[in-house]
Amino acid sequence: MTLLSRFIACLLLFALSGCAAEESGTAVGEDAIMSQTTPAIVLVAFGTTSDKGREVFGVIKKAAQERYPDHDIFLAFTSQTVVDRLHKRGIQVRNLQETLAALQAQGYRQAVLQSLMIVPGEKDAEIAQVPTGSVKVSYGQPLMANPEDIRAVAAAVSQDIASDRPTVFVTHGNSKYPRYNQALLDFAATVESQYDNAVICSVEGKPGLAKLPWARKHAAKAGAVHFVPLMLVAGDHIENDVLGDEPDSWKSLIGAPEATCSRPLGYNADIRAIFFQHLDTAMTALQAAEG
Repeated sequence: MTLLSRFIACLLLFALSGCAAEESGTAVGEDAIMSQTTPAIVLVAFGTTSDKGREVFGVIKKAAQERYPDHDIFLAFTSQTVVDRLHKRGIQVRNLQETLAALQAQGYRQAVLQSLMIVPGEKDAEIAQVPTGSVKVSYGQPLMANPEDIRAVAAAVSQDIASDRPTVFVTHGNSKYPRYNQALLDFAATVESQYDNAVICSVEGKPGLAKLPWARKHAAKAGAVHFVPLMLVAGDHIENDVLGDEPDSWKSLIGAPEATCSRPLGYNADIRAIFFQHLDTAMTALQAAEG
């Protein structure tokens, strides 16, 4: 092979390697020019296999890039099941352990791991258990980590409460670890004390579906019901459990002629601002630890 042929082959290999960027996130190594000077930011989400649902991660990542222009931004999923299913479909995403290993290999010395979870729970405990190697990390808290956060979230989603029909907030809940439902119960108490046309229900655990009969009664009068996902992503739970056509979907159980639904939390700029406030706190703690 001539010198010119080798040069052309190298250029082709380099071009092809650039096609392997991760979905909704900068591939590690794609732009590592800041790796030795500023901490990387890793947005850590549970993940979803819903194509429509995953679009929100691009919105969040873009907002993070605008707010933190001097930092490299990455996305990691905590659900290995989601990662594996996406890989089978040819969609390249990374779990957190793979992301941290790649950051280390590329020379990143620091990283802030910002949870995109809604309430403190076992997923945040799992994030804290992932080996970080030589990368020094700090952890950003989930959305509703304290009473002040809960009040801020209630204010942020107030714009989604309908005036002409009952509003049902859709939360996930936790049946396996009931203690992690407390933030949802506090959120329910906050919202339901402020608005007489809004209730909170959960797919699992508490508060459960206790308020669904109330929604059915008021939806019968209004001829419609409105759902607000208290979830980062409108994935399977919203598409099927809530808005599905099966007899046991929330829409079917309420039985209103019309059902509308707000966009999930990731599209709400005020909600993103709360996450970023937690990220700022974690960034400050990381920098303070470094002296």
